[in-house]
Amino acid sequence: MWKKTWLIGILVAAATLSGCSCGPNPNGPDGGITTDGGPNDKPDGGGNGADGGDGGLDDDPTLGSLSISPTKPLIVVSGSTAASQKFTVMGTYSDGRTEDVTSKATLSIDDTRLGLFLGSTFNSSTTVGGTSFVRARIGTKSVSTDITVKLDQKVSDPTVPSGSTPVPANPGDHFGGAVDAARKPQIVYPNHGVMVPPNLGQLEIHFLSGPSTNSLFELQFTNTITDVRVYLRCYLPSGFTPPSGAVPSGQRGCIYTPAENVWKFLAESNRGGLPVRLIVRATDDTGSGTVGVSDPISIQFARAEIKGALYYWTTSGGTGVMRYDFAGTGAATATAALRASNINTSVSCVGCHALSRNGKKLVAEVNGQNDGRLALIDLSSFNASTDKVNLAQSGTKLSNFESWNPDGTKFVGVYADSGSSRYTLKLFNGDTAAYEGEIAGTGTSTNPANHPDWSADGKTIAYMSMGQAGTNQRSFKGSIKMVTEKTGGGWNEPVTVVPSQSGRNRFYPAIAPDNSFLVYNESVCPSGDAHTDCNGDTDPSAKLWAAKLETNATPVELANANKGGVMDKTTTNLTNSYPKWSPFVTRGNSGDTSRLMWVTFSSSRKYGLRQPVTASGENPWGTLLWMAAVDPDKVGSGDPSYTAFALPFQDINTSNHIAQWASYLVSNGCRTDQESCGSGAGTCCNGLQCVQQNQDPPIPCSVDGACLCQAIPVCKLSFEACSTVAPCCEGLRCLDNATGGDCAGGSCTCTPPCSGFGQACGAVSACCDGLKCVTGTSGSNTCQPDIK
Repeated sequence: MWKKTWLIGILVAAATLSGCSCGPNPNGPDGGITTDGGPNDKPDGGGNGADGGDGGLDDDPTLGSLSISPTKPLIVVSGSTAASQKFTVMGTYSDGRTEDVTSKATLSIDDTRLGLFLGSTFNSSTTVGGTSFVRARIGTKSVSTDITVKLDQKVSDPTVPSGSTPVPANPGDHFGGAVDAARKPQIVYPNHGVMVPPNLGQLEIHFLSGPSTNSLFELQFTNTITDVRVYLRCYLPSGFTPPSGAVPSGQRGCIYTPAENVWKFLAESNRGGLPVRLIVRATDDTGSGTVGVSDPISIQFARAEIKGALYYWTTSGGTGVMRYDFAGTGAATATAALRASNINTSVSCVGCHALSRNGKKLVAEVNGQNDGRLALIDLSSFNASTDKVNLAQSGTKLSNFESWNPDGTKFVGVYADSGSSRYTLKLFNGDTAAYEGEIAGTGTSTNPANHPDWSADGKTIAYMSMGQAGTNQRSFKGSIKMVTEKTGGGWNEPVTVVPSQSGRNRFYPAIAPDNSFLVYNESVCPSGDAHTDCNGDTDPSAKLWAAKLETNATPVELANANKGGVMDKTTTNLTNSYPKWSPFVTRGNSGDTSRLMWVTFSSSRKYGLRQPVTASGENPWGTLLWMAAVDPDKVGSGDPSYTAFALPFQDINTSNHIAQWASYLVSNGCRTDQESCGSGAGTCCNGLQCVQQNQDPPIPCSVDGACLCQAIPVCKLSFEACSTVAPCCEGLRCLDNATGGDCAGGSCTCTPPCSGFGQACGAVSACCDGLKCVTGTSGSNTCQPDIK
């Protein structure tokens, strides 16, 4: 399913074979002696062939090529019984003879999630579908064929709503009637084109039932490797009633959350692969009725899981900072990290906050604008249920918005509210919140600095420059500026990334984790430059834009991420505000070199049949947290975003803002990145593993004093170093460089299932189709075109 870098060698070889040739070189393409991979029962002819072939020096026939059958089989898996497929391998020898050599061949599949071989018979998985390669090998000869394992799974949802009956036996038999437009249901969430992480797990499907005569429904998830159908009744989660007007008269609202097995069918089979097409079909229980069919939507599953800890501010139902661990294995709900009751001094709320990148420190401002007092929390030991903290620096007014440097030793802040004497970017000590200095030229009383964001590499701080001064919470006509680090220390003069513009406000920049571009908010004033609806505080017209980190960059709107859903109808003012990035750059769905990032933001858009709470402030609607995938390599050439989805773990009965990220959730004394671990030294936080110091790639460790917590690495590509805790990507094996055996750590390399053009071959590595193993003049064996 995933493109492999080792295929490049095959393409190069194919290009070589397509050129003009006067015939084979008897000494091989590089002047060496050819190796033909003789069968295991033939004696060595005394030549120096790499795999025991005769090197062309005796009369015994040698194995010239392999073929495998069937080719490109499609295996369909239904229910809990594995499907099987027997393969036959034929060998063609130098004397023209063809022989069944299946018993001498070793067969394997690249993606072992799809199943395993027992001898020459492939036995499929019953939970994961996909495409891969089946390979047969004898000596240094190999042959391969595509294989597709398609899941054909039918699931009856066990939920029985009040007043209904269970889904009937063999429910699929009820959907054979003619298509009837009058019965048509409608999918209202998620949005068409959404991409979700494979470990999200809780993606709700919202749909309208169509007419009341529709009583039985089929959710149909399909593509070339997937045909998963869920049969269900229409129902809503306990305690939830759609808001007035959300459901048309005569219809019902329905919400289905995929069960764990259904989610695995979909996400594990299709992560990094093709989109899944979803339609809803509706009929009645007679078994002979017509069938309504919804318009389709597509859902994509990202290749890599999302990790990290998300901290967000809830402004209703008791204000506070909540958190959720994407790398955790516990209950999929957010928990309180900090409440106003955790502050020794009486305060009404804690809100705007920032996390150090390793997740150990949290700084939060109390009581909103014109206050500026801060709470500084060590999360490794803090217990939100019982602990209390003092305000930093004896409650001095310090800052309203903050951002941390990469190592958590400093944070940058701003304070332009009542009592301010400094309007620049200010630097504070990360342990005490003591003021350490300012960055000159970044603000004045007329144009104060606001909304700072410190890049992951520590070299850039982006910020809003107020075009018309107000408070840090509410200001106008902003531009996006940045300062860059000087060689040897200090900061260069500010430069403008996106200038101010009359009738608009640009604010709240967030630098992407690869440090190459930023996203920011832009709102449009209904009139003038200083309207309530464009003051940077839950502006209805706020949208997300991206710009490269350069002077006078060309902005591009994140139109897909900004887009509302079916239930928003024609509304485009959706308060898409406060963007923040997940700290990790993962591999994308378009090959091994593609990349993917995730941005979170607040929005007042409808969450399908759900909607945000009403609010009493400037905006009549509260906001919920949303997330969208972003392809960073499209920034500058078009919209890099995908449509967004609501974060399912948040409390939808509160208004939620400012989803700040940390690499790890730190609690209960867990050890974070580069801290000691192992026997007697504590356990690593989720998303980290305990490994030996100074080992690349890392290897496991449990010896006190010799171990450090390190991030679990992204899978390793072909010919990269590997170990048990730095595993190879799908289809590759971690092999010992000396012995060729499976390798746990040390001198190990990710080895492809066959070697491409110019790559090493021999005892443990066969050449890919169309290549043969040749011993060069240097004595090394490489795969070269098998020119006939």
